[in-house]
Amino acid sequence: MFEIVLRKEAQLDLDEIFVWYEEQKEGLGFEFIDSFEKVLNKIAFNPYYASFIIEDVRGASLKKFPYELIYRVDEDQWQVRIIAVIHQHRNPEWFRNRISSK
Repeated sequence: MFEIVLRKEAQLDLDEIFVWYEEQKEGLGFEFIDSFEKVLNKIAFNPYYASFIIEDVRGASLKKFPYELIYRVDEDQWQVRIIAVIHQHRNPEWFRNRISSK
């Protein structure tokens, strides 16, 4: 099993999305977090199941929510580094600077 490392920027993405969903409907933010954690679990056991989106960066979709976990696999460290949590309709170019700073 790979260790999950959540970058600070990805944690901020997650917090912002959680708050937005909770403002829409009480409890919806927790449903989002549950969906997020299920994808994290899948990635921890099989980090290669998601497709490449840019260079060596992969994107895994959440169920029921239009978001993707953007991550990179570090085989040497047995880590999956979560770079961003983005809306699927957002242009992936905005997080390119996160990709360049490993």
